[in-house]
Amino acid sequence: MERITVVGAGLAGALVSLYLVKRGFGIDIFESREDPRLCPADPGLSINLALSCRGITGLEGVGLMEKVRSMMVPMVARAIHELDGTVHFQPFGRHPGEHINAIVRQDLNVVLLEALEACPNVRLHFKTRLKSIDFERKTATFADSGGQLMHHAYTRLIGADGAASRLRDVLAEAGIVDAVREFFPHSYKELTIGEAHGNQMARHHLHLWPRHTSLLLGNPNRDDSITGTLFLPDSGAHSFETLTTPEALLAFFRRAFPDALAVMPNLVEEFFAHPTGRMSTIRCTPWYYRDDILLIGDAAHGIIPFFGQGMNCAFEDCRILNQLLEHHHNDWSSVMPAFYQTRKPDTEAVARMSLDNFNEIHRDISDKGFGLKKRIELELMHRYPDIYVSKHIQVMFTNTPYAKALACGEVQKSFLETLCHDIEDLDEIKWQHVEQKLPEYVNKLTEKGL
Repeated sequence: MERITVVGAGLAGALVSLYLVKRGFGIDIFESREDPRLCPADPGLSINLALSCRGITGLEGVGLMEKVRSMMVPMVARAIHELDGTVHFQPFGRHPGEHINAIVRQDLNVVLLEALEACPNVRLHFKTRLKSIDFERKTATFADSGGQLMHHAYTRLIGADGAASRLRDVLAEAGIVDAVREFFPHSYKELTIGEAHGNQMARHHLHLWPRHTSLLLGNPNRDDSITGTLFLPDSGAHSFETLTTPEALLAFFRRAFPDALAVMPNLVEEFFAHPTGRMSTIRCTPWYYRDDILLIGDAAHGIIPFFGQGMNCAFEDCRILNQLLEHHHNDWSSVMPAFYQTRKPDTEAVARMSLDNFNEIHRDISDKGFGLKKRIELELMHRYPDIYVSKHIQVMFTNTPYAKALACGEVQKSFLETLCHDIEDLDEIKWQHVEQKLPEYVNKLTEKGL
């Protein structure tokens, strides 16, 4: 039996290990952090995630979706909180049954690890950090929490150790890959919004307080509390750099998020106790070395979190890697380059869409013209479901390749701008005129091979 060594027992590492063990491989998995089943959540990681179609499909492939489903909170729409206290809603899907799902990172990680530990031929090693690799001898050196070194011979090595991947750094130091980690000029902090079982805000919604340079986002929990994430610039006015006292923090929230502040009694305590998280985009070429080493998930292509696709994209990696192993009969010399060539265009596309979505939810979302385009787009999908499927729908509710969704979105942006010219309300749309324009829209998609 061939044994695969996996670096990282987070979401991607645990799921790829489950796929591999189901293919008959033995697994040795090494994780630098403590076992999440035995300790509180890592304060350096985001707490809540958004699970959508790609992630669900990945979990279905290892038979875990039914167990995970009970842990999810459906989010049917964005609830957008304006500065004057008004709230308006933008549905995620085409109908109420189409929704994304809030889930707690640690809860999902625990389910994956429990499933993995129940499998034969799996060895889990926690508090064990990768130090170095001898590529010719195919030996990885790890250090435990006491500094004791362990030399581990590997046949195949998969790096799923996240955006701060040590394996990627080792490959880059050896000149095997070109890797850049671009830090985003905004950071985030997790905060609590609302009391458990007593929250008066709309349930089953993703709450957004967009304020141009700052953003407060709220993910619902099963106990009706909301896990908030505050995104601010690192420096400048109204930034983490300037919010250094309780007085400055409260004054900022009174100006920017007064309705949220009213249900955040622990704001000051949490703000100064919780760590500030960094965000980055990973650009790496290639993701593999010979047929020995492969990077997946954030280790290969980490993205900023504003499209809710980091975990979903990583889970899609696991599913597609499994498909390629099936197609190539476990021939890693064919699988590794095929995986890179297949996934690289899609991960570049989702990185771009994540940046675009940052601009959308910070600035555009409160604009009347943007809201009009969203309403027209929803009506287009209801009237012409076989012709028009928005970029957001393709990303969140299908497994359409990200690159294809991005290309469709570019055509759709131009089409919507044409339809919205000189109108201010959905009722002003002349649908006969739209039907005359549809063939032109379809032709542009065809020209792009979509």
